[in-house]
Amino acid sequence: MRNSEDVADSLYFDFINHYRKWIGIYSAAGQPAPDEPVWEDGRLHMRSGYPYDGWTSYIIDDAPGGFKVFTATTERRNSPSESLKGFFSNVDDAGKYVIWNAGENLRVACRVDPIGWVWEDMGLDPRVEQISLDKYVSKYVLKSDTSRYFILQAGGVQPENRLLPLTYDELDGILAADLPGV
Repeated sequence: MRNSEDVADSLYFDFINHYRKWIGIYSAAGQPAPDEPVWEDGRLHMRSGYPYDGWTSYIIDDAPGGFKVFTATTERRNSPSESLKGFFSNVDDAGKYVIWNAGENLRVACRVDPIGWVWEDMGLDPRVEQISLDKYVSKYVLKSDTSRYFILQAGGVQPENRLLPLTYDELDGILAADLPGV
């Protein structure tokens, strides 16, 4: 189990640094920034608006063989409701998924077109293989390193497939393009 003293844990180090970079990008763009990442009950929470009503969060949770990413919200609820978004074999891919969502939310808040629209139009990245596991479940595997994959709880080819071959820096550059103040 992890706690706040483990924030510098090498496993999460790159993700936490890039997520903190995005907190700064939110501020530079003149938007309310997400909260600092926090360890709670062995899971890493990236909240927005906590502890006020309607707060939301992404949660990365260690799981056998990888990492699960959940969303949580208290919108119209007294206690948080969690929803599984995906399973990731690599913490950095789970982290890129969280950052991609944070970046897309900021782009929309700044009235800049989401990158997801472009990625949807582009379809499946040629460096990634998509495997349908169920009607609404797809597995995306990086062809050059089949140990790197993720499984999303959504059917068909999702724009997130383009995250696998990207580095954090490449993703940051793509998401920050055209943002005001950045």
